[in-house]
Order: sequence, then structure tokens, then C-alpha cells
Amino acid sequence: MKEVPAYEKYPVSEEEMGKRYKNWTEGQAYQMMLLYRIGKETGGEKFIERLKEEYFKLGRQSARLSMKLTGTTKEDFEDCSNLPKICDTFDDSMANFWDGYVEKSADAFEKEIITCPVVKSYSMEPDFCDVILGEFVKGVAHEANPKFKTEGFTKLLVKGDNCCRYRIELDKTK
Repeated sequence: MKEVPAYEKYPVSEEEMGKRYKNWTEGQAYQMMLLYRIGKETGGEKFIERLKEEYFKLGRQSARLSMKLTGTTKEDFEDCSNLPKICDTFDDSMANFWDGYVEKSADAFEKEIITCPVVKSYSMEPDFCDVILGEFVKGVAHEANPKFKTEGFTKLLVKGDNCCRYRIELDKTK
């Protein structure tokens, strides 16, 4: 096993580190909101479009990584039935929890996220999640199968909804 570097040897318990990481996450989310505001003010729509481009790319890259981690391939995504294998890895790693699925079939995958560690900060700029995470989901869907379509999120905790909801469907016309 690889040795833990000195800078990761914390003199507090794992429980205490969890609390500190939660505070750190909230602080970073707040900083993101400040940067987002400045970007919108100075770059307007051009800034928003660039963010969308980058988060779409990030979604595609993340889908490829998740496929490697889950042992899936593009052939496993001829329909939507295996989407939980990759989508759940993202949600789990970001401390987003859910209670089952709205739909998990060959035709569609729909999920509601009921928790999010950054809602308080991201609520300062509620469109932020649409911009970055909506495009991220589109990138994931496209990478898994270009026949998948999604509008991104239809509900968002940061907008006062009781969950974040996204749906990915198989476009049978393509």
C-alpha cells in the first residue's frame, strides 16, 4: 500500500475531518458563486457558453472514466438500462443521495437526488446548476450513446424544489 504523505496525516479523528471537509466544501462552493457572478458580469453570455462547453466535455470525460471504473463499455449502453452504473458513481462520489429511481428502463433513466452538500451556497446563483450540471449530464449521456437525449435538470434543490431531477431518454428517431 502506498504510504500516506505527511500533509495527509491529520491530528484529528476521521469524524472531525468529515466536519472540516464539509466546512471546506461549503467555503469552496461559496467561492464558486463569487467567481460565477464575476464571470457573468464581465463575460455575459460568452462566459456562460464557454462554461457549458467545458462542462459538456467534462461530462464526456467523466463518462469514459466511469465506464472504466464500472467495467462497462459503449456496447452496454445500447439502451438506458445500464445508465445507473455510471450515473450513480457520479452522484455517490459527490455525496448526493437518492431513494430509488423514477424510471429505470430500456427507454429512459430518471432519477431524483434528495441531498446536496452545496445547496446553501449554490442557491445564491440558482441558474449555476443548470449551466454546469445540466451540461455535464448532457455530456455523460452523449458519451454513453449519442442516441441518448436529455434536457438536463427539470427540478433543482437550489431553486427550492424538493429534489434535483434529471431524465435521459433513448431517442428512437435517430
